[in-house]
Amino acid sequence: MRIRKLLRQIVILGAFLSLLLMAVQALAGESGRVSCTAPGCGYATDLVIGGGRASPAVTGYCPGGRKFVRLKLRSWEEYRQPHYCPGTRERLLPIDDGEAVRQFPCPRCGRRTLRYQRKMMFD
Repeated sequence: MRIRKLLRQIVILGAFLSLLLMAVQALAGESGRVSCTAPGCGYATDLVIGGGRASPAVTGYCPGGRKFVRLKLRSWEEYRQPHYCPGTRERLLPIDDGEAVRQFPCPRCGRRTLRYQRKMMFD
């Protein structure tokens, strides 16, 4: 009986810590440089991921338009809701950190050869 109670408390604590970590991640932002490593492509752009405490935003990739988009939010409560690419009803694929850009094709050449170099973090 005591073990069951202890296990339940551990599960509850784990769930609370997971929610806390998600909230902390949502508050921090970063900026950096996205570039394509494919020979001859030359694609490069600056990218701001997320937003600061007083400036809620979500960053993502629009597959149909093959472009990165940053959407300003009215509040952080909207952060975990689905977001859509501007001008379309296409679902925005969220980017939570710079390493996530590797999964998307280059907007110029279409190859999965994007790299991200962080310049700074902000809150």
